[in-house]
Amino acid sequence: MGKVFAVTSGKGGVGKSTVAVGLGLAFCQKDEKVLLIDMDEGLRCLDLMLGLDKSTVFDLADILMDKEPTEAIYQCETEKNLYLIPAPAKQGMIDYFSLSTLALNVSEMFDTVIFDFPAGINIALYSCLPKDTLFLTVAVPDPVSVRDARAVSDALENANIPARLIINKFAIKQDRKFRFKNIDEIIDGSALQLIGIVPESDDLRLLSLKHKISSRSKALKAFMRITSRLCGEKLLLPKLKKI
Repeated sequence: MGKVFAVTSGKGGVGKSTVAVGLGLAFCQKDEKVLLIDMDEGLRCLDLMLGLDKSTVFDLADILMDKEPTEAIYQCETEKNLYLIPAPAKQGMIDYFSLSTLALNVSEMFDTVIFDFPAGINIALYSCLPKDTLFLTVAVPDPVSVRDARAVSDALENANIPARLIINKFAIKQDRKFRFKNIDEIIDGSALQLIGIVPESDDLRLLSLKHKISSRSKALKAFMRITSRLCGEKLLLPKLKKI
C-alpha cells in the first residue's frame, strides 16, 4: 500500500493547497506516482493550480456514487507522474463511508496519496482515512495561524491521529522583526512536531498561472527536504537564512 498524507490547517489563507501541490511535485521528483485528492467541496482549487480546470468532467462525488475511479482521475500535463481527483463543485456531496473505501483503493494504485482538506476541523471526515495516514498541519508565522494550528493539533491528538507541522510562507527578516523570536516559539505554540519549513516564494504565488514550480526554486528544495523526511530520511533543518 502507498503512503497516505492529509494536509490540513486551522484557518484558510495559509497556502495549504499550495503545500499539497508542492509535496506532490516533490514526490514525483522521487519517481513516485502521486495522486492529489481535493476535499474542499464547493471551493476547489487544485484543478486550477495544475492547469486541469478546463478538462475536468467528473469529480470525487462521481467516484463516491459508483463512477469508475479512473474516469475522474486526471493526469497533470506538466508532471506526468502527478494525478488529481477534483473536489465536487457543490457542498454536501462526500459520503464518509464511500470515502473510506476509496482511500484504501487508491492507496493500492499510487505510491503516494495526498488528501487536501478544507480549513477547519472535521474529525469525522479525518477518521475516514486509513489508520496510518499522517496529517500535515500547515501554519504561517502569525499568532492567529499558530493558535489555530494548536486547535487542530489538540483535536487530532484527542482522536489519536498522528500529525506534523509545516511552516509555510516563511521570510526570515519579516518574521524575526514582527512575529516570533525563533522557530521554537511556533513549534511550542502549535504543539506539533516540525517536519519542514517552506519559504515565501514567487513560484508558489504564481502556481495557478504556471502550473509548475521551477527546479531551481528554494520552495521546491524545501518540499524535497520535507518529502525526504516523510520517507524516513534524517535531514537537519538548514540555517534559516538558507531556507
